[in-house]
Order: sequence, then C-alpha cells, then structure tokens
Amino acid sequence: MVETLPRGLPIARRNMLFKCKLCGEKCCGLNPEVSEEDVERIRRVLPSFKPYRTPEGKMILIGEKGFCQFLRNGLCTIHEYKPVLCRLYPFYPVEKKVLEGLLSLPGDVEVVKHGSEEYVFIFDEECPGVGEGDPVDFKGLLEAFLAANPNPTL
Repeated sequence: MVETLPRGLPIARRNMLFKCKLCGEKCCGLNPEVSEEDVERIRRVLPSFKPYRTPEGKMILIGEKGFCQFLRNGLCTIHEYKPVLCRLYPFYPVEKKVLEGLLSLPGDVEVVKHGSEEYVFIFDEECPGVGEGDPVDFKGLLEAFLAANPNPTL
C-alpha cells in the first residue's frame, strides 16, 4: 500500500495516522541541521547552548554515541523548544512537481497547497508511530516548515 520513491522513501497518503511514541528510537539519531531560529529557541531554556558546527559551517545536533545531546532516558529534554526538523519527523515536505518528474503519484497522495505551490510528504516508515494515533495535520507541518525556511530548496 506504500508507494516508494527511487530511494525507498514512502509517500504520505490522505488520512494517514501518526502518534509519537516518545521512544527516541529513530528521530533522535538523525543529527538534524538546525537554524539560527532553532538555536535561539533552545537558548531560551539553555542559554549556553552551542550547536556542533560541521567543517562546511552547518549547525547540527549531535551528542555521545551519535544520538541527540538532548535525549535523556529515551525522552527529549527540550521537547517544547526542539528544532523544526525534529518537530516534523518522520515527515518531510517536497514540492509535488519535483516528485512528478520521478514517478507517478498515487491518487490518494496527500497534497497540501501553499500559494501557487503544491507539496507532498515523504516519511520514514520505520518510525514506530506511523500508522497509529490521530490523522496527521500536513497543512500545519508545512506551515511550520515554511515559517522556519522561508526560501526552502525542496
């Protein structure tokens, strides 16, 4: 039932369910890139926070053993202040026109419009919360993503 992209990422369908299990199993090992806004939000609770800077100058979250430095006993210690990419996980928006050039999208794909653009979502099907809980608010996820990335390169 899950249509996949060439790299194996599934495409979100209408009425898809998700409930975060607060397991830290997948999302907390991603070492996401963080924005200046993310850093400012984290500094509201941890004023001395400094993200790791890669040789390319990107800011990422990384801690011991490759997991997020804010993961403690399987829980996020900055849950209310976490970076946008962490809040979106396991979903990620992609401009629909980009995917249409790669594959034919299923008829029940979730499409979210923003201005003249249309977006679909790819997701990590290994996240244990996928398929459980409440319907995903894809419009809300897209708005959060675009607010944090006003000029996204999707």
